[in-house]
Amino acid sequence: MSQKQESQRPRIPADLSAWEIRGEHIAQCPEQGEIIGVLRSSLEQLARQRGWKSVRVGSDNYFAWIRERPLVRVSPDVYLLDDPPPDVRDHWRTWLPGIRPPRWALEVVFEDWHKNYDPDPAKYEMLGTRELVVFRPDAVGRVDSSSQVPLTVFRRTEQGALVVSYRGPGPVFSEELGVALVVVGEGDGPLLRLSELGMKALPTEAEAEEAERAVRIAAEKALAKAEAEFAAAKARIAELERELFGKKRQ
Repeated sequence: MSQKQESQRPRIPADLSAWEIRGEHIAQCPEQGEIIGVLRSSLEQLARQRGWKSVRVGSDNYFAWIRERPLVRVSPDVYLLDDPPPDVRDHWRTWLPGIRPPRWALEVVFEDWHKNYDPDPAKYEMLGTRELVVFRPDAVGRVDSSSQVPLTVFRRTEQGALVVSYRGPGPVFSEELGVALVVVGEGDGPLLRLSELGMKALPTEAEAEEAERAVRIAAEKALAKAEAEFAAAKARIAELERELFGKKRQ
C-alpha cells in the first residue's frame, strides 16, 4: 500500500469502547429521511432491473462484527447485502453462519461531521464493507473549503484497507453498484440519485409505477383512437356500399 493510500485510511482505535452503541436510533430529520427513501427505492428498482434475486436493500439496521463486543456496531443509512438469511431482519451479526457484511453502504452526514462521523469509515473497514459512500448534502454547491465536499467514496485496496478513492461533487461511478452516483438539486433539497452513464437518473419505485401508468394510459388512448377510427371507416364503407347499390337499382 502506498503512503498516500495509508494517509487516506481511517484510523482504528485501540480501545473500541467509544464505538459501542446502546439504545435505539436517533430520529432522522425530514431531509435525511427523504434522501434515504429516494436512494433506497432507486436501489431496489436497480436490483429488480438487473435480476439481483439474492440481495437485500436495507436501511437503518445494525451490523455488529465482534462476538465479544456485540454493542460495537454501525447502522448504514442504506446498504446492499448479498445472500441474507431469510430469518434475520433487522440486526446483523456477522460472526453468525451465513451473515455477511454489506458490500455497499451509504452514510448521510451534516454539519456534525467531525463529532459523529469520523469513526464510521474505520468501522466499515473492520466490518468488511467493500465500498462506502458518504453524502454530505449541506456541502452541495459550496466552494469555500476543500474539506466540505458532497461525495466521499471509500473503496478496498488489494491489501484490504478501506481508503478514500474519490472526493468531490460527483458524478462518481460506483464499482459495487455498476452505476453512477449523481447529486441532484441544491439548497434545501439535494438528493443522491443513481444513473446509468450518459442517461437520466434511474427511477424510484413510485416513479417507475407512474411511468408504467403513463405508458398504460397512452396505450389505452391509442387503442381507443384506433377503434374509433376503425368504426368510422367501417361506417363510411357501409355508407358507400348503400350509395353504390342504390345507383345500380336505378
